[in-house]
Amino acid sequence: MIYGDMRNTNGNKALVDSIYRMMEKRDFQGAGKACEKVTTQFPHLAEGWVAAAEFFLRVANPQRALEMARQAIGLAPDNVNWMLLHARCLMEQGNTADMLAVLSKLADRPALTPHQHNEIGMLQARIDDHAGAQENYLQAVAARPEEIEFLFNLATSQRFRGEIIPAENTLNKILSIDPKDHEAAAMRTSLKKQSIEKNHVASLKNTLDQGGLSTTGQVSFCYALAKELEDLGSYRESFTYLKRGADLRRAGMRYNVSTDVAIIDRIIEVFNRDFFSKERNGFDNREPLFVIGLPRSGTTLLERILGSHSCVYAAGELGHFGIELTKLTRLKMAGKQTGRAQFIAASAEIDYQLLGRNYIQCTRPLTGKTPHFIDKLPFNYLYAGLIHQALPHAKIINVRRQPMDSCYAMYKQLFRDAYPFSYDLEDLAAYYLAFDRLMAHWNAVIPGVIHTVHYEELVRDTEAEARRLLRFCGLNWEDRCLEFHKNTTASTTASATQVRQKVYTSSVGRWRSYEEELKPLRRALEDSGLYIS
Repeated sequence: MIYGDMRNTNGNKALVDSIYRMMEKRDFQGAGKACEKVTTQFPHLAEGWVAAAEFFLRVANPQRALEMARQAIGLAPDNVNWMLLHARCLMEQGNTADMLAVLSKLADRPALTPHQHNEIGMLQARIDDHAGAQENYLQAVAARPEEIEFLFNLATSQRFRGEIIPAENTLNKILSIDPKDHEAAAMRTSLKKQSIEKNHVASLKNTLDQGGLSTTGQVSFCYALAKELEDLGSYRESFTYLKRGADLRRAGMRYNVSTDVAIIDRIIEVFNRDFFSKERNGFDNREPLFVIGLPRSGTTLLERILGSHSCVYAAGELGHFGIELTKLTRLKMAGKQTGRAQFIAASAEIDYQLLGRNYIQCTRPLTGKTPHFIDKLPFNYLYAGLIHQALPHAKIINVRRQPMDSCYAMYKQLFRDAYPFSYDLEDLAAYYLAFDRLMAHWNAVIPGVIHTVHYEELVRDTEAEARRLLRFCGLNWEDRCLEFHKNTTASTTASATQVRQKVYTSSVGRWRSYEEELKPLRRALEDSGLYIS
C-alpha cells in the first residue's frame, strides 16, 4: 500500500478536509495546528503532507511548503498532481532549474488531464515560456471547450504574445458563456483603443446596472468602462466610473499607506552614507540590467528597446532579488520574530557577495545564454542600493515620469495584487513623495550608479535616449533597438498591447484631461514642495 497501514481512514480524510475548510475561512492558526497533527500522527498519509504544503504556500512560507511536498512525493512519487505541487513550491522558492526538471518529467506522461495541462501552462507562464504555456492551454481547452478558467488562461497567453484578434475571440467566447465574467470583460477592453464605431460601453453599462455582480466584479466593470470612455474622449464620465471602481477596491482593503512610507523611511535610515562607506565585496557578474521605477512609468517601453539588442535577454519581472535577500536576512536573524524595522536593519548585516551569487544562480537556466539579461521588476527600486552592494557591476536604470501623469497612470490601472496605494489619491501622493525621497537618497549615497531615463524624453526623441542608454550599459548601437514594436517576444505587463505599437506621445500630459478631478492629488504633491509643470 502507498500510504501504509492506515486505520480509521474516514477520520484521517476528515482531518485533512478540515485543513482546507479552515484555510477557506482564513483560520490559519487552526489550519496550522491541524497540519501539525496530521503530519505527526499519520506520517504515511500523503494527503496530509499535501494539505500541509498547500497551507504553507498560503501563509507565504515556500521553504516549509517544499519540505511538505517532498514528503508527499516520497510516499507517492508517480502522482502527477503532487509532482505539480512540488513544482509550484519550487517556483515560489525561486528555484527555476529544479522546477523545470519536474516539468520535463511530466512532458513524457501520457493522458494528462485538462486540469493538469492547465496547471503546467500556468507554471510555464511564470517563467515567461508563453509558447509552451499556450500549447498546454490549447490542450486543456480542446478537452473542455466551455471551461472558463482554461479559456481565460489561453486568452492571457494570446494577449502576452501579441495575438490580439485570437485573444479577443477567446474573450468573446467566455463572455458568451458568462456575460458577467469581469476578468474577461476587463481584458477585452484593454486589448486595443476603442472607437466610436466599435466599443463595449453599452454592454458594460447594462451588465453593471443589472446588478448581481460581486464587489470585485463591479470594480472590474467600472475600470473597463473608465478605460473605454477615456478612449472615446468622454473624460468626465470616465473619471466617474474610475473613482467608483477605485473607491470600491480601496474600501475592501486592509491597507495603510503610512506602513509603506515608514518602510521606505527606514530603508533610507539604515542604508545611509555610513553603510556605503564600508568596504564590501560584491559578486563579480556583469549580466544584470535592472530596470526600476513606479508602475506605468514607461519601464516596459524601455525594456522592449533594450531587450531588442542582440546581447540582451529580457527575463521579465523577476522576484529573485527580494526572495534571496529575505532568505539571507532570515538566516541572519536565526528565526527570531521581529517587526519590519528590525528586519530591514538585519538585512544590512548579510553577506552581500553571497546575495549576488545566489541571485545570479537562481535566475538560471533562463539567463546566462546572452551577455546580459534584464530584470524589470519595478519595485526593485526599494533595493537599488542593496543591488549595487551585491552586484557592483550590474547596471541600474530608473524610469521616471512627470508626477501627475505617473500618479494618474497608476490610479487608472486595476492591478491584480500589487500596489495597494494606487486606489486613493491621498495614498498615491503620500507614496509618490516617499518614492521620490528614496530615489533622491539612492542618487546621493551611490552617485552615478543609477541611470535615469525620463519617459517624456524617451518618447520625444527615442533614438537619442536609446543611444544614451546603450552607452550606459556598455553596448554598441543596433538599429533593431528602434524597431522594438516588431519584437515577437511576449510581454506580461499591463502594457502588453502598447509595446506592439510604435512610440507615441499621446500619454504625455494625459492627466490634464482631469485637472479638476485630480486637484487633491496636485495639491498634496505641491504642498510637499514638488513642482508640477
